Amino acid sequence: MQKKITIIGGAGQMGLLFKNYFSKLNHQVYTIDKNDWHDKSLHYLANCDLALISVPIDSTVSIIQKVATYINKKAILADLTSIKVAPLNAMLEYHSGPVIGLHPTFGPTIASADHQVILECTGRGDCSWLVATLKQIGFTIKLLSATEHDLVMTFIQGIEHFTTFVLGTFLTKLKIHPNDLFSYASPIYQSKLTLLGRIFNQDANLYANIICSDENRKQLIAEFSGYLSGWAKIIAADADAKSLFIAEFNNAKQWMGEFTKYSQDLSDKYLNSVVDSFNTIKNN
Repeated sequence: MQKKITIIGGAGQMGLLFKNYFSKLNHQVYTIDKNDWHDKSLHYLANCDLALISVPIDSTVSIIQKVATYINKKAILADLTSIKVAPLNAMLEYHSGPVIGLHPTFGPTIASADHQVILECTGRGDCSWLVATLKQIGFTIKLLSATEHDLVMTFIQGIEHFTTFVLGTFLTKLKIHPNDLFSYASPIYQSKLTLLGRIFNQDANLYANIICSDENRKQLIAEFSGYLSGWAKIIAADADAKSLFIAEFNNAKQWMGEFTKYSQDLSDKYLNSVVDSFNTIKNN
């Protein structure tokens, strides 16, 4: 059944991605960007079946409040933010109808929805047609609470993006270009350098929002930085640094259990499949 969908932030890359996917299924899709708040846009909101918010993290809650004043009570209110507790609570507070929190764990440049994951945080009401539509497009939907989501993403996005940022800017400071390292690296480190380059090919404002717009992420980054500094001091000054390192390494290895063997096998398969790709790209 054809639905009327309004995407707020529809001129952004992620908004455009979802607009294209919904349009291919013959839904009526309208977009509102920051300069589009006029009578026609408000008409789209008042008559939509889904208001999907795809705006920067730091403006999400205020946009939720604004959108909720215009949509009808039967419309689904959803967001695509990478932080979920605050936006979900805001949607539940300002909109009395169906609410769902969504987080695409991929970037807007994907070529296909296959194997791409969207995390779903249930809010209120019947949002089944939206979830079914996302599955029809090809996305994999994984359900978890908003609290669980933010804890997981604090590590996956906060710590991971922060360490990538620090490594990239540290290489810049030392004037060591990753391209110079690439030809001397093994495939697994070529993969790491490629990921580094991929991150720095994105919008800096996006990653600044991901890292700086959540207090829990800031606190964990500070804790991680202190832990890292502590180990740097041990390695630099402690006469027993080598044995301490080995003991801590083996403790973590034991705690991870079978995950280490699984990771070894999976990464071997991955690396065998990408070596030819690296060589092809390099030769071209």
